Amino acid sequence: MNKYQEFDNKIFEITKIMLGFSLTEGQKSELREVMEEMEAAHREGLLTDAQHGRLLCAMADCGMELPPVTVDQAELEKRLAAYMKLELFQMDIGDLIRDYQDQGLPVPPKEQLREEAMGEVRKCLEAVMACEAKGHLWKERADPENGTSELTCRRCGASDHLQW
Repeated sequence: MNKYQEFDNKIFEITKIMLGFSLTEGQKSELREVMEEMEAAHREGLLTDAQHGRLLCAMADCGMELPPVTVDQAELEKRLAAYMKLELFQMDIGDLIRDYQDQGLPVPPKEQLREEAMGEVRKCLEAVMACEAKGHLWKERADPENGTSELTCRRCGASDHLQW
């Protein structure tokens, strides 16, 4: 039995009985231990990136919260600075102003709008950078009748359409 099958079997055994479609604290604890073993096996090259991602998706499907991926803060700040120079940044601020106006709320000062726009982009960039570092955590919705699949990343929200 290879490492992927070994971890897949462990996840199945831990999660085969779930009350109300949620994990017990004991199951979460056991899954965290398996996750640590998986991370070590992945670092040692015993699991491919794709296998590692599939196992994490299996855990997420069962309701396990995945640990956040750390991103290079210097690179994040560099990307944020580049975003602030784009016309898109000004457009995003304009969209925020319209949102406030449409809701009948007072429009905050320009600096607050800038911070709000930057906060949203920061979250998005962190998710994208995590996927760049660790790979997407795809969830598939297959349509066998039409031979297509819709893939959506659980981490960054990216999507892809496949014809097969």
